[in-house]
Amino acid sequence: MRAGGLRRSLVGAALAAAVAVAVAAVMLVRGGLAPAPPPADRDMALAAALDRVLLRREQSPAPGVAVRPLATPSGDAEAAALAGPLCDALVGRLARVPALRVASCGSSGVAYAADLDDAALSRLLAVGHVVAGELRSLPGGRVRVRLALRDVRDGQRRWSVDEEMARADLQRLPGRLAQGAAPVFGRAHAPAAETTLPAAAYDRYTRALQLFRRASIDDQREALRLLDEVLATAADHAPSLYLRLALRARLDGYAAGGPAAQGDAARIAQAQAALHRETEALGERMVARDPGDRRGRTLLLNAALGQGRWEEAFRHADALLEHAHQQPGVLRIAARLHLMAGYVRQAEAYALEAARLDALDAESIEYLATTRGMQGRDDAMRELLAIAAQLGHGGLALPDAVLAHRRGDWPAFERAMTAYATATQRDAGWVPAYARGAADARERETAARLLDAHDEGLRFYMTDYFVEYALLGDVERTLRALVRHARHPPKVWLEYLWWPELAAARRDPRFADVAGAIGLARLWDVRGAPDLCRRDAEGRWGCT
Repeated sequence: MRAGGLRRSLVGAALAAAVAVAVAAVMLVRGGLAPAPPPADRDMALAAALDRVLLRREQSPAPGVAVRPLATPSGDAEAAALAGPLCDALVGRLARVPALRVASCGSSGVAYAADLDDAALSRLLAVGHVVAGELRSLPGGRVRVRLALRDVRDGQRRWSVDEEMARADLQRLPGRLAQGAAPVFGRAHAPAAETTLPAAAYDRYTRALQLFRRASIDDQREALRLLDEVLATAADHAPSLYLRLALRARLDGYAAGGPAAQGDAARIAQAQAALHRETEALGERMVARDPGDRRGRTLLLNAALGQGRWEEAFRHADALLEHAHQQPGVLRIAARLHLMAGYVRQAEAYALEAARLDALDAESIEYLATTRGMQGRDDAMRELLAIAAQLGHGGLALPDAVLAHRRGDWPAFERAMTAYATATQRDAGWVPAYARGAADARERETAARLLDAHDEGLRFYMTDYFVEYALLGDVERTLRALVRHARHPPKVWLEYLWWPELAAARRDPRFADVAGAIGLARLWDVRGAPDLCRRDAEGRWGCT
């Protein structure tokens, strides 16, 4: 979760924008590979495990559909570049059909699921319908698209299209699918009008989406340039505006060349404040145009949170849940917001529901693992992380490190922290001494001083290493870092306040001052006490 740095907002999380079960014979288990069962047995075992741990047998899910990534001919680079954005657009439009569960292209396209037939995929995701098709590029800026919605029970098509069209006409295909699919599920659907781009602008937009998915900062900057050109043609194109803001959120931490060279903290904070203002303005525009637009609601939630307006942020979360309570991404946002505020069990409930809706979404599974781990349920956390890893989640190094720390497996702790440091684009040379400090109290001061010595910008980006200090058992440095960051706008780093490893810091009287400075105490007064805090006879909040 922390792999991209703790200064990232919920927008980044939304854009980047898946429990306790005997799965050792089904998947990669940390520490070794179990013998691989035959594929059919493996798939059935995982499906049964998901039924059990997600309680899918006890609660009948709403009607659901999985959207497979579109097939493209080998060597057809143009079709491949269009297929990913088109698939995501199909999911986004279907998700607006009332009370319809939609499993994402990412879930049905992970290595585990990509080769499954429709029946097996349907079983794992607990859906009754699958959308699949193919895209082929043609000369003259045209494409051939085949797309069908099939009922898995009888294999029959309930809606289909097989046409040659201009590339830019792909923009209308998601709306056509939603209109055709809604009656199949007994739903009414009246999609809001959206800006349609001219052909050249559409090509730039799809190219920007492709670059957005890459890790290179140069690619991200080129994507931002392309979006500026798109918006010069169509200033109200909401997807471009939203993607541009996501790129800004991603790039603001790289103003001085990346997390290893962040520049001064004041400069970073100033850039983030400007981004918050832009976020709020865009959110207001999008919601004014379409009150049910979850992207706009998410932006307004972020803007409120970034300015410490917790009650307003929760109201936007409530509105998101009202308009899109069947969407895993919305539930993950709700889970994250509640966890930031200390409502761990409610965050777990939202994460569980997100995983029920899209059981192959590794991010939902990972988030459920985190909430279980925060309650000290190590076995459940470990098994969930194993599922997420099997589904292709690559950002699990820090949770792995926490588990290794709890069981005192210091070689595994060092490996996980090395992977974590590398993932956050830091040099990992400090990790061996840090791991020795975690293992041996006599080495802890040396380890802490290594963290102290990192430059100001990097320390600010990583919230002054308060989690790392907590894993060392250094309460004083942990609290100093928390006090420092309590003066800045709330961010997703607040999730980590509720790990058991932070208990000693939470018990310190200064923690109440931190909660007050962040604005959490005011929120708790209105919405009720979080799981680990209570007010004393004098009305002061204390936590355990």
